[in-house]
Amino acid sequence: MSVNCDPHGECAEQRLFLRERRDESDIGLPLSKRQKCDDVDDDGIIDAFDESYPLSANSQTDEENEEPQELEAKQWGTLYVNAFMTALNTVLESESYLFDKNEHSVFEAFMDLEDDCKKLYVRLFLRRRNKWFRVNSLSYREILDIDSAWTRLVATSIFASSLSSLPEVDIDEILSLFSVEELRDLGKQLNYKGFRGGNKNEMILALKNQSEGQTCLDLSQNGLSLLYDGKGRRRSRLHKLLHESMEVLGPCVTLCNGPVAVFERAHLVFFRATHFDEKSLRQLILARISKRNFADYMVFRSTEVFLNRRDLLDYENALEIQSQVDDIFASGNITPKLQTLYDILEPVYERWQTCLSSTPVGHNEERDHYLIRFTAAWIYTRMMYKLAVVLSRLGRHREAYSIYTALLGQRIYRRGKRGDWYQRKALIENLYMCEDKMNLKEVRRWKLKSLATCEAGLQDPDTHVIYHYDLQKRIVRLERELRVLPKDKHVFFHLALKEPQRRTFYGTRLSEVEIGRKTVWLNLEGQECSVEEMCLSNYKANGWNGYHTEGGIIRTIFAYVFWDILFLPVPYVFETEFQRAPLDLNTEAFYLSRASEINRRLADIENNLATNFICQVYDREFERKTVCVGMDWNFDIQEVLDAAECIGGHALSVICKILCEEYGHRSAGMPDLFLWKPEQKLCLFSEVKSENDRLSDKQRLWIDVLIGAGAPVELCAGLEKKDEIK
Repeated sequence: MSVNCDPHGECAEQRLFLRERRDESDIGLPLSKRQKCDDVDDDGIIDAFDESYPLSANSQTDEENEEPQELEAKQWGTLYVNAFMTALNTVLESESYLFDKNEHSVFEAFMDLEDDCKKLYVRLFLRRRNKWFRVNSLSYREILDIDSAWTRLVATSIFASSLSSLPEVDIDEILSLFSVEELRDLGKQLNYKGFRGGNKNEMILALKNQSEGQTCLDLSQNGLSLLYDGKGRRRSRLHKLLHESMEVLGPCVTLCNGPVAVFERAHLVFFRATHFDEKSLRQLILARISKRNFADYMVFRSTEVFLNRRDLLDYENALEIQSQVDDIFASGNITPKLQTLYDILEPVYERWQTCLSSTPVGHNEERDHYLIRFTAAWIYTRMMYKLAVVLSRLGRHREAYSIYTALLGQRIYRRGKRGDWYQRKALIENLYMCEDKMNLKEVRRWKLKSLATCEAGLQDPDTHVIYHYDLQKRIVRLERELRVLPKDKHVFFHLALKEPQRRTFYGTRLSEVEIGRKTVWLNLEGQECSVEEMCLSNYKANGWNGYHTEGGIIRTIFAYVFWDILFLPVPYVFETEFQRAPLDLNTEAFYLSRASEINRRLADIENNLATNFICQVYDREFERKTVCVGMDWNFDIQEVLDAAECIGGHALSVICKILCEEYGHRSAGMPDLFLWKPEQKLCLFSEVKSENDRLSDKQRLWIDVLIGAGAPVELCAGLEKKDEIK
């Protein structure tokens, strides 16, 4: 067609954490790998644009005598402040009741600041929080007199502090301000020989070891008195050298924590954030400088998200706890941190119970139940699941069992996770609840309970299909252990997963197999690559066109075909101008509130009209590279059209319906490779596995769906040539 336009294992928990963070982000939904790389460079885009911000052709000014370059800098600086004020004014216009008198005083004080002070504050606010900045290293061309700006900002005693105004400061903070060369000079003066090949962190650690246990630097003393502390104990040479080096640092400034917290709270309200994100404001700035274009849709700013200040503070506190827990889970080995996690999560249990005992106010389940995501109870429910995992890892299975029972006992919060809770509860009943393994009657009783839990999970309408397979497997295993008569056993023909065809490609592996690390292979052209790329090169040698996208091209087709439905003017789902998707996309409400439009579109796709919608959207949006969930503009439009045609109307309709129903759960897990032959109108999905790899539940379900829809799927084994049977 031509173009006119072990479920409790540590690794499992880390994978679960990453999956949940991806599933829950309202505007950070899954992207193809290329889009992810683009998003990482937000800071770079802003910094690069800062160097050459172009004036609009129709820009006008009354200050005709100003130099063009000076005027350009002023407009660029105003852009930052305007973006900051857009978020602040929007919140104050309709949700000012969420902030108290002191917070309003902070807002008013900020608005009264001189322009250069505002520009400097916003610039530093967009950088790392809780950090000291060397004034002589700050350079923003829109701020003509940086020394005057920071001095006046500090003079307010509200927004910023200078290093010299503090009685003492942490040694870590001081050392982090020095450059590598400056740290090396300090090391030389201390006659420390370990600095020659060390990096900055190693140098800081070595210098701290020289500080003889001192953690704070007294900035109020001078001269010989530096050699002794208030109790007459001799201070380290490092303290004396740091004092002597303060002139090297020059003046330093940091933003005060109080106002920063207030502005972060305002941004939390403005962006309807479901997790803390220091870069939220950058979305707005990127839109303002036309480096990121968002779709045209109707913004309906709701005042029902946070009904009162107490709700907001509770939600904010819950997010802080969640952030602590997520950071620990994401850090790697959590075994030595289990007690820390328990200490953080255990106090949350009582708060969660309080939330459960009160009926949510102001949320109509049929209309906008996804707004419950913005309550502390929603966050606490997720934290209770984390607590149950921690308790299981600590061997306290009965306590974990109680939490899973309580989680399943409510049907308001996180209903989409009920299938996982059934799985965990059944596992504990089967393996851990019977204390006397010699008491066969008691063992049987708990196995029957586990069987009943699995049955309840399969019958629960809130149990997503992704969990059915594991529940089914456990039922089969339990019925075998309980010696259930054949006539009484469950029959799961309707749940039996279809098996893919199998294929094997042999290649040259350069790296050894290591757990948690991808192996390095050679493709047919002799280039280093992943096992997926190695197999892809073999497919291409057999006449296939293809991509290693892990579903990226499918999500792109979905974005093309459902563009207008994604951005339908549904109430309460577009709260800002800077969203890639409606807020309810990851909830059941997305399909239910657009059922008639979605069903009509699915019928059109079934009738092979998908390419019409793709062309329309491409012609309208490609030039602007409009941001949309799942969309990757790097795919060639002809290849997208060929892919849609080769998949076929029926199969594409089935795939799109699943994404409409469960985008958050099902946008991941698609086969690694998508292959097609446009001349023959053939397509092929291929899941690549090297040795010791196995299919995940999501992958099994996608394979089943694709085969059931008539799309061919292969399970491709990538093996080393030495394993080839000769």
